[in-house]
Amino acid sequence: VRPEMLGLGNITNVLNQSVVVIIAGIGATLVILTAGIDLSAGSVIGASGLAAAFVISSTQSVLLGIIAALIVGFVSGSLAGMLVGVLGQVPFAITLVLQFVVYGTALWISSGATISAATPELVTWYYGRLGPIPNPVLVAVILVAVVQLLVTKTVWGRRVFLVGANPKASEVSGIRTGFILYSVYAIAGICFAIAGMILTSNLGAAEAGMGTPFLMNIIGAVVLGGTSLFGGSGGIVRTAIGALILGFLANGMNLMGVPSFDQQIVTGVAVVLAVSVDAISRRRAVSK
Repeated sequence: VRPEMLGLGNITNVLNQSVVVIIAGIGATLVILTAGIDLSAGSVIGASGLAAAFVISSTQSVLLGIIAALIVGFVSGSLAGMLVGVLGQVPFAITLVLQFVVYGTALWISSGATISAATPELVTWYYGRLGPIPNPVLVAVILVAVVQLLVTKTVWGRRVFLVGANPKASEVSGIRTGFILYSVYAIAGICFAIAGMILTSNLGAAEAGMGTPFLMNIIGAVVLGGTSLFGGSGGIVRTAIGALILGFLANGMNLMGVPSFDQQIVTGVAVVLAVSVDAISRRRAVSK
């Protein structure tokens, strides 16, 4: 471990850089807990941030920009949730198609341009702090805490785990599995929208494809945090820890001067190992 990695400034920097993955990872975790997957995360992040930038540049109102981003995220998540939860479509196929539909729509509306959103109010908020805690990190901490309580302390949360562990038994026992599936995708869409809004705040601008590079890290954070891709096991706090592991891993490689392409390989290997461990653990559990 390089000494500069442990400096307060560097730790704060890693936390800030991990916020988008942490917040989007919250939504991805909910979906994966039900044994689903949402490959549209990156596209929804980009489209939501782009919607916010459009509105902010037109009205100079950050509040209206936030509302626009949330609407895009909720509509995208609800569409996926209806197709998966109500119509019983395969999550992988539906969200893969949705990924291209959302990205293509955002690209078409923006004509491929980058939209500025660098208003004084937005910049001030992004770089503001509550004591020593940067505002984006504070938002992530609050969301992690709230959603963790939802999944561990409410009937809805227990049903999310049950649906992921055994959907047929859940349905027989009277759980509205369609509604549970719809709700996790809708909430995931909102989480992706919040992540997109924060990314736009960081960049001071938005473009359709800005969320695409985050997809692997989002799913990687969920898996590294110990949430099973087979559903029924995991947690929100674990995903936040997984995102921080990836954040510090990337930060350490940057400080050591590791080329970006090599960093992608290392990150990919880490995710593959985590998935392999999950699969092996599940096989052993089933064989017992």
